[in-house]
Amino acid sequence: MNRSKQEVQVASVLHNSKRLLRQMAAKVGLLIPTKNFVLHKGSMLPRPADRLNGPDQEDNEFFMNSAINEATRVIMKLGCTQRDFLVDIGCGQGRLPIGLTRELPSLRYLGIDVTESVIQWCKDYIESQYPSYQFQHINLINARYNPSGYVLNDDFHLPVTDGATDIVYMWGVVTNMEPEHLTVYASEITRILRSGGKAFLTANVEDNVPQFSINPENYVPWTYHGPLNIVRYERHYFLDVFQRAGLTLTDCEYHGAGNCQSDLYFVKQ
Repeated sequence: MNRSKQEVQVASVLHNSKRLLRQMAAKVGLLIPTKNFVLHKGSMLPRPADRLNGPDQEDNEFFMNSAINEATRVIMKLGCTQRDFLVDIGCGQGRLPIGLTRELPSLRYLGIDVTESVIQWCKDYIESQYPSYQFQHINLINARYNPSGYVLNDDFHLPVTDGATDIVYMWGVVTNMEPEHLTVYASEITRILRSGGKAFLTANVEDNVPQFSINPENYVPWTYHGPLNIVRYERHYFLDVFQRAGLTLTDCEYHGAGNCQSDLYFVKQ
């Protein structure tokens, strides 16, 4: 059946429009055949099934709100501005930068993680949109997230120049880290921070417990399994590690992060 001239013109316009839309989408990094993201309130988020940190994070609104809340923490509590350089150790799937890009789109940011797949996601969906937000994989061993990585030793250095960092952020990192790595990371935080630079981290710290415990029984109100699901420290032992590294505790919100994690704020003198 022959189409009318008008029908041919309409079909041509539709075809060209689709082509232009595909080109525009590809240009801004949105043409993703595998659909490894969901769009929520103008931000690209990891797919719910791919998210870390528990079932609550699978809800788009919960995830987005947590991203905004963490960005607000960094801005209000740590004084982060557009001029600063922030290093996010254990950035995961970019929860913090997803929130930060809404307020500080030109912030100099480096996200680091031992899981290569989450770094690739952040490169594809955050770095491609915000070039000042950079992400780097470090192939270090972690029994939970990267069991085949390289063994960490005292010669390890984060890919950051001495004294170049204004803020270090570590949410939910030492909570799943081999205890013998704690002193190395504490020293590295001090090395990369400028004088007066600030660090924030969450940790399972308690009084009247062993120096450290891996997967302690009856500590959290849920059943867990697998390596390094919960790493808990005795409070004085934990703080002494950071004090000896050159970091002074300025504030602690006991269990402020939920899941028995406390919010800890440090400054490099």
